[in-house]
Amino acid sequence: MSTGRPSVTALHCVSFREYFSFTKIKSVVHGFVYEYETPKIVTIHSVSIAVMCRLIQLLILIYGIAYIMIHKKGYQETDASIISSITLKVKGIGYNQTEQNQTLVVDGADYIVPPQENNALFLMTNFIRTDQEHKRCAESPDEKFSRCVSDDYCTANRNFQKGNGKWTGRCLKKNASLTNNFQSTTGLCELEGWCPVENDLNIPNPIRDALNFTIFVKNFIEFPLFKVIRKNILGDKNYLKTCNYEPIANKLCPIFRVGTLLDIVEPNSYEQTQMLKLGGVIRVKIHWDCNLDKPLDLCKPEYSFRRLDDSYREDSFSHGFNFRLE
Repeated sequence: MSTGRPSVTALHCVSFREYFSFTKIKSVVHGFVYEYETPKIVTIHSVSIAVMCRLIQLLILIYGIAYIMIHKKGYQETDASIISSITLKVKGIGYNQTEQNQTLVVDGADYIVPPQENNALFLMTNFIRTDQEHKRCAESPDEKFSRCVSDDYCTANRNFQKGNGKWTGRCLKKNASLTNNFQSTTGLCELEGWCPVENDLNIPNPIRDALNFTIFVKNFIEFPLFKVIRKNILGDKNYLKTCNYEPIANKLCPIFRVGTLLDIVEPNSYEQTQMLKLGGVIRVKIHWDCNLDKPLDLCKPEYSFRRLDDSYREDSFSHGFNFRLE
């Protein structure tokens, strides 16, 4: 029968004085000054390991040269802080028939509203003209809350917020401007404001020849880091006098025909007609991607176009783009 003895672990704590003693410091300094360390290299004679090592080195070399240096051009410096300026000029003459069967001719002074915008352009392709003066008249019959049978109704609702003016409290039952859709006992509340009231339910046809309006875009850019200035006008003056932008044939021409833009952003003929009639929003993007290691003649713009407003085939709260102008 054997008896076991319990194991005993002895811990020796070095005091602060012993750790920083003169002998200890002298040993550390001596080793730092007189001792030299060098890694040990072991040569392994193995074909498989050597081939794998060289393949990894080759892949790293190909990645560094082909992808980083050539494809990504890692050796180049990039300037993304481009300074750009855009000016727009529209040409073309359109015409429309008025209610009096008269021909109304419109030019650039008429269909550019307002005359100048910041990097944007409002091109009027349709309009509703209402000759108004400040007086009293009947509210619009298209507003269902404007119908009345007595003055009491108009008086109680004289602060109606959706009206075209301030209601006076009178109910007009025998007004020449009223339509025949109402019974003789029904009238319209009278308002004080701009008369007659606008009627935007009967939309006229778009301005004729609006598709042939042309937009001349001047774009000047600067790469401030490299002190390089470019512009999108690349051809001679004879070329610019006759060219119109085409996605393939004349993709560098800075003159854009309205009909061409509509064909690009909206090929549906019904949608094109509605955009001319009720308005639309088109984005014109000019993209510059220049390699300045190559000749500057190769630094050319690329144009792209997109419709931003909702399609008229979709149910939307507000279609097109329009505003009032006095």
